[in-house]
Amino acid sequence: MTSSSETWTDLGDGVLVRQSRAYRMNSVVLARDGHALVVDAGVLPSELDDIAARVDALAPRFEQVTLAFTHPHWDHVLARPWFPAATTLAHVGFADELARDEAKVAADAHAWIAGAGEALTAPFRAFAPDVTVRGTARVECAPRALVAHEVPGHCASQIALHVPELGLLVSGDTLSDIEIPWLDGPPWVYRRSLTALHWLYEQEDIRLLVPGHGAIARSRLEGYRRVLQDLAYLLHLEQRVGEAFTRGAALEDTQSELTQMDYPGKDAEYAMNDVHRENVKFTWEGLAEMAGGGQEP
Repeated sequence: MTSSSETWTDLGDGVLVRQSRAYRMNSVVLARDGHALVVDAGVLPSELDDIAARVDALAPRFEQVTLAFTHPHWDHVLARPWFPAATTLAHVGFADELARDEAKVAADAHAWIAGAGEALTAPFRAFAPDVTVRGTARVECAPRALVAHEVPGHCASQIALHVPELGLLVSGDTLSDIEIPWLDGPPWVYRRSLTALHWLYEQEDIRLLVPGHGAIARSRLEGYRRVLQDLAYLLHLEQRVGEAFTRGAALEDTQSELTQMDYPGKDAEYAMNDVHRENVKFTWEGLAEMAGGGQEP
């Protein structure tokens, strides 16, 4: 069994990261002066117990805790019952998306947690955050001021959180070293979000990057490389699918052809093969919609 000390990483300045057994998901705690900000706490109940205990030691009063959610997918949204008096923060579209997908979120959470030999003590229920953001917004919350950046493409209501004082970016399900861009629609939506993050790296001194899943990037160079790597994947995907679509290839043939494309996580233990196949589908369907009279948004 892995000890708690092995699952927590102390980045200094009150920044702690705990990695879950589920999909190597990262939970981030920022603490100072009896206040705490907790981002994407998860995933398993025993892990949430551990996070709650750590936060309680750092910020004993629940009303001095802010619980932030980068996006409303099942592995990112389970923590609220562990922090019942915390202020919650998310994108303005978070509540609608979570309510729409409540049954799927609950089913996915139950299946994965049961498979890990654990159980939620109460059924998952959708909720609305106390504080919402859209676009690019500065949020004055203890213990550190944040700048929230809207980064759709993986889902419509995803945000990344930048802590300028610490040179820290918590990027949600983008910029992972083990995941390719995981689309929920045409790739140009995700690509615009990566372009915005590229601009952020150009304008700000980002020295630490904590993605939703995978390893922490501990330098500006390492984080910047992930932006460029993900942009390169999407541009290659669009080119290859575009070539197949132009010569009249059907979706299934295009998916088969693009199994030859190289990308991070291909045939890995945490494999991206099915994600890549779905990405081909979203790209092909986006081109079909444009060809039918629609326009790139």
